Amino acid sequence: MVSATTRIYLIALHTSLAGMLWGLDTGSIGPITQMEQFSSSIGHLSSGILGIYVACILLSASLSSLCSGYIADLLSRKYGILTGGIIVLLGTIISASAKTFPVLVCARLITGIGQGQSISVVTIYLCEISPGEIRGTVAAVLQLLITVGIALGYFVAYASSRIGGELAWRTPFILEASMAAVFVSGMAFMPYSPRWLIQRGRIDEARAVLQTLRASSEFVEDELRLIKGSLEEQSQEDASYREIFQKRYIRRSILGVFLMSSQMLCGIDAVLYYAPILFTQAGFTSTRAAFLASGVSGIINLIFTIPAQLWVDKWGRRFPLIGGGVSIATCFMAIGTLYAIYGGKTDGQVYLSGRGPQWAVIILIYMFVASFSCSWAVIIKIYACEIIPTRLRAKACAVQQLSNWLVNFTVALTTPLFLRASPSGPYFLFGSAALFTAAVCHFLMPETKGKSLEEIEDLFEKTPQVVGHSVSIIT
Repeated sequence: MVSATTRIYLIALHTSLAGMLWGLDTGSIGPITQMEQFSSSIGHLSSGILGIYVACILLSASLSSLCSGYIADLLSRKYGILTGGIIVLLGTIISASAKTFPVLVCARLITGIGQGQSISVVTIYLCEISPGEIRGTVAAVLQLLITVGIALGYFVAYASSRIGGELAWRTPFILEASMAAVFVSGMAFMPYSPRWLIQRGRIDEARAVLQTLRASSEFVEDELRLIKGSLEEQSQEDASYREIFQKRYIRRSILGVFLMSSQMLCGIDAVLYYAPILFTQAGFTSTRAAFLASGVSGIINLIFTIPAQLWVDKWGRRFPLIGGGVSIATCFMAIGTLYAIYGGKTDGQVYLSGRGPQWAVIILIYMFVASFSCSWAVIIKIYACEIIPTRLRAKACAVQQLSNWLVNFTVALTTPLFLRASPSGPYFLFGSAALFTAAVCHFLMPETKGKSLEEIEDLFEKTPQVVGHSVSIIT
């Protein structure tokens, strides 16, 4: 018989296929647009048009994520994820069969709507079904599968680039559509969130779900009382977006939005989306060599996510965010310095002189990916979700995800132009943003490790002031 803990991890693996779909797109879209077969059938994309095509998925995802809170509250977390999966399936099918560039853009926008809906709700769902002692590890499964998808996307694109004709660039989209079909098929069998059931007054159903998801049934009634008590203390009216920013909740809401925005402003998707361009600028002259180097970054991303996945509930939340921010900033500042000293532009193309500086930049890019993967990639989404009260969580997380994808959209849209305009500027910008975020975490972020969601609410309600390394925060 499957244990309750194993059941939770199996649920997490399947629902996190939403993240794997996102990773597949992230890992493959850059190489796809650099394929000669793509240019032959769709046409060459200028830096500006490339940025628009790559980034448009983030624009539609950000808009749909704002609506995801309403859908998750109305239909349930389960069907909120399922609805997004169906839309992703539609978008990837259209991408795989598109004949013209405008159709590809429309398909990418549709895919983004589904991604924004599903991914925004997955973290909420996983946090709400998990006991406090493993909540961080369970919620981190989403990021683990995102990194698996990114690595897989790079190497699928690398392999398919050897295929002659249009099938070369269509293959990654076909794989995404196949995985979306598996994802949608399985979501119908997932349980409801017990906290959503209690919020809707379906106590007996919530009890039945908790009994299947907890190792000992003797604690189920205590957890039910704790959840009901937490909800009763809050207003029984439906949550509104305005309430998220009322005095009682505004500081934790702003902290969550800030962290989710900073996660993208550190430049991770500039590296993941445009890795072939970055490695070409750093000295790789062969397109396939740049693809392969991009794939290595995907493997590093995956490998260094695993320690965070295993130890997130031992490390806590503060240490990885502060330490990770300093490490990220150091890598990018060093790259920016190397480009400022040894870089330049010729005929509108950025170059880096000397094999030593070139290899140093490549190694520093890999170090940045490793630092991000074992810290910010995993911790930020978990922390931003768990600090929000149950009744407001769906809508607050929707706002957080909106900010995340709007910043990501801006970064993805401008990166090709920025990389060609200034050899060092992007790296100094991303490094400064990471350092500022680490400072904010040091002074304003309370530790939540090992606490139940209801205990975290008490933490924010009762602590009176901010004090450096302490866990207190003004409410």
